[in-house]
Order: sequence, then structure tokens, then C-alpha cells
Amino acid sequence: MNINGTKYYDTGDNAWMMTSTVLVLLMTPALAFFYGGLVDHKNVLNQLFLSFICMGIVFLQWVLFGFSFAFGPPVSPGFGSFGWSVLRFGESYNPNYSPTYPLLTYCAYQGTFAIITPALISGAIVGRMKIIPYMIFIFVWSTVCYDPMAHWVWGENGWLKQLGTLDFAGGTVVHILSGVSGLVASIILGKRHDYDPRGTPAHNLPFTILGTCLLWVGWTGFNGGSANSASGLAALAVINTHTAAATGLVTWVVIDAMRGHVSISGACTGPIVGLVAITPSSGFVQPGWSILIAIIVVCIVYTLLLLKKYMRFDDTLDVALIHGCGRENIHIFIYGHNYINYIHILTGGVSGAFLAGMFSQQWVNEAGGFDGAFYGRPVQLWYQIAGILTAIVFAAACTAGILLPLHWTIGIRLAREDEMEGLDVSAHGESWEVAASRAFSKFVKEIVEEYNNSANAQNVEENGTIALQYTSASGKQPAITIPFPSVKGLHQPPPKHHAGADKQESSSVSEVIRF
Repeated sequence: MNINGTKYYDTGDNAWMMTSTVLVLLMTPALAFFYGGLVDHKNVLNQLFLSFICMGIVFLQWVLFGFSFAFGPPVSPGFGSFGWSVLRFGESYNPNYSPTYPLLTYCAYQGTFAIITPALISGAIVGRMKIIPYMIFIFVWSTVCYDPMAHWVWGENGWLKQLGTLDFAGGTVVHILSGVSGLVASIILGKRHDYDPRGTPAHNLPFTILGTCLLWVGWTGFNGGSANSASGLAALAVINTHTAAATGLVTWVVIDAMRGHVSISGACTGPIVGLVAITPSSGFVQPGWSILIAIIVVCIVYTLLLLKKYMRFDDTLDVALIHGCGRENIHIFIYGHNYINYIHILTGGVSGAFLAGMFSQQWVNEAGGFDGAFYGRPVQLWYQIAGILTAIVFAAACTAGILLPLHWTIGIRLAREDEMEGLDVSAHGESWEVAASRAFSKFVKEIVEEYNNSANAQNVEENGTIALQYTSASGKQPAITIPFPSVKGLHQPPPKHHAGADKQESSSVSEVIRF
């Protein structure tokens, strides 16, 4: 396309940025799978929905006025404007944000960052927060918290950018904001009614592995696209991204193996730690430093998890829930997922941003980089600390300022009965387990039919219930019969056990599967 009769868009840059947009957008459903595999089975659909709805609400807000508020013609170093509301600029040329491709492409790319940031917060409140207040929260939070912070760090005249704070792809804008906001939301909501420190609600680790792999792939665009062109800087960011992820995975697995067993949830956590850690510095450091950064931050997180186990941190915040198993190895489960928010704060948000000020080199990124403390410029650490503290205070204030009025007016916390039942049923009126239950019922009918057709078999009625029976190996104790829960009764407390195999359950039929 001809611009002003002289300039042309670089189709390679535009293609790379559009590809990166798709990759970052993929990260939101990937996050949904990552979280969805770790929650209790009664909140799976709800957790998936909490991420999914961000793709609708946040991107609509982004098109209406969010992009303009973050990157529009600035009215001050602190705020953009509404001059670009509803994207009225068309395919205009902008030398600051998209010098070699359409501004619309840049808008779409940045919109995917705006989507995944509140989706990260969703992991902190799953199973506890009402749906409507949550949707109101993410809309308002994106407007008053994310958009201004994006302007401060990435806007052409943002005050943190002018100060010299380095954040290549979102250590402060994405990870600190979502992490702090998740923790503040957890404090306001309070502890779960059904929290069991001795159990793990993780119901589907294959979901989590799939989510981890897709997040890893999507991070290629998250960091690589932040180079804003198909250039050597993009190649550097991609290399640093995958190097840090691989280092995080190997480091975590090695530590796990040294302690006894390699946990799958831990193996999924390692690369995420590495990815978040390298995000703020991926375009400012050499690849060798990405290895060291990932090792440092993985060791920090692992150590803090051990301290959490032995020092009994306040579980009300649900920051990092762990329990020992087998040979005292760490098994991580994220019920409420504030642990992931904890990672965002400690790695990309704080440790990663701080280490960017330590190991960055200006010759690596001459256009936007600075020498760090390791290369003779220690003042860069102070600029990083300024960005870190600003993001922490701002996120905490915005989150509390939104949730507390909602809490005092329409209420944000679920009723105890709804929380115990689970949001899949209480909020959505659906359950992903229906198909499995129906398949099991059909299987039982086939068994009964086959039995009735066999020779010398007594006729068995097709209407009945299923019960599980436990018999001790010694045979000295009476057998225990446990009615099998149906779809309707899946999230209700199990009925009382009855000693003796001959005793039948006579309680409500809703607590057993009928066939």
C-alpha cells in the first residue's frame, strides 16, 4: 500500500505481526485448558468460561475505546485519549507504533495482550465469585487499570517509558497487574468454604499439559511480536523465549528428581516460570542470560514453595498450595490458581523485571535498550524498581476500588450452597460429566440385558441403582456399600456409609445413578 506517495508497508513485518496476533490470542484458550485441568471437577466449565468471556468483553472494549485510551493521541504522560475511539483512524501510517505495517495490525496485536491479562486474574477467583460481578469487574478493570498502565510503559510519551523502565513484552503491564489483582481479589473474596489442605482437586492433568504446551507455542508471538517487526530483534526474543522455557522445565524436573519423584504439575510449572521470567528482558539480553534468569527464578519459586510447606503461610490468600506426597516431593495443585498469580508476581513481575535491569545491554537493542547494572549502569535497577512498585500499588488500588463497591452493592461472593455445589451447575446449569454418566448408564443396561438373556439367569429389573462396595483384605471388617452419585447429586456431600453388604441405601434417588 502506498503511503503519502513515498512509503510502503513491509509485507513481511505485517505478516509476522498478524501471525504473532494469532499466537497470542491462542494463549487465552491455552490458559483456560491449563487452569481447567487443575480445578475441581465441579468448576471446570466455569473456569473455561472465565477465560473465554474475556475474549468477548475485553476485545469489544478495546475496539470501542481501550486502544485509544492506551495508545491514542496522548493528552499527558499519564493518559491517552479517546481520539481513536472505534478505530476511526483506518489504515493510517503511524511512525511510533507501526512504522512498517498498518496501525490496525498493531491494534489487533495489543488487543490480545489486553485479553489475556484479566483472564490470568480469573484463576484467583474461580469457584467463589458470581458471574455478573466478574464480567463487570473485567470490563472496568481493563479500562481503569490495564489501559493506563499500558500507556505508561509502552505509550510514545508514557512516563515510565520516558523514565527508562525496561519492559519488552509485559512483565509489569501483564504479569504484575494480573498477579497483584488476583491476590487482592482473593483477600476480598475470602477463603473457600470447601478448601481441603490435604487433598488435590486437580481433575485432569492432560488438560494442564496441553495448556502448557500451547502457552509455550503462543509465547513465541508474545515475546517475538513485541519486536514490532520481522527482524533480528524478533529472532533474539524468540530464541530467549524458548531457551528460558526449556531451562525452566529441565531445572524444575531435575530438582523434583533429586527430591524423589518428578511431578507432572511441577513439570508444567517449570516452563511457565521460565517464560514469565524472560518476558520483560527477552529483547534486551543475550541468550546466555536467559538460561541464568530462568534458573534463578525457578529456584526462587521452588524455594518459596518449600517455605510455604514448612512455615504454613496464610492459606486465606491461597497463594501457593502444596502438599507432600511419597518421598516428600512437591506436588502442586492450583485450586483457585493464586499460585500462578504468585508466579507472575515473583517471576515476570518482579524477579524478571529486576533482572532485566541487571543483564540488559544497549547494543542488543539499540533502539530501546540500555546497559544494565552488570554492564556498568546500576541506575537501571532503580528505574526497574520504580516500574515494579508503580505496578504493584496501582493494581492493588484499582482492584480494591472496583471490587469493594461491587461487594457492598450487588455482592460478589457466591452463596455457600452454590459454592459447594459448584458453578458448573449453580451458575451455568450444565455439567461436562453428563455424557460420561449417560454412557455409564447405557453400559449398565447392556450388562443387565446380557445377564437376563443368559441361561438359568434370574430376571433382573432394568430400573435400579448402582453402588460401590469396599471389602477389607482381611475380611475381619464388615463391607461398606457406597451409592454411586448421579449427575444431579454429583456435587452434594456423599451419603452416609452403611456397614454390611446386605444393607441397601434408601435415601433420595438423586444421590445414585439410575438405569
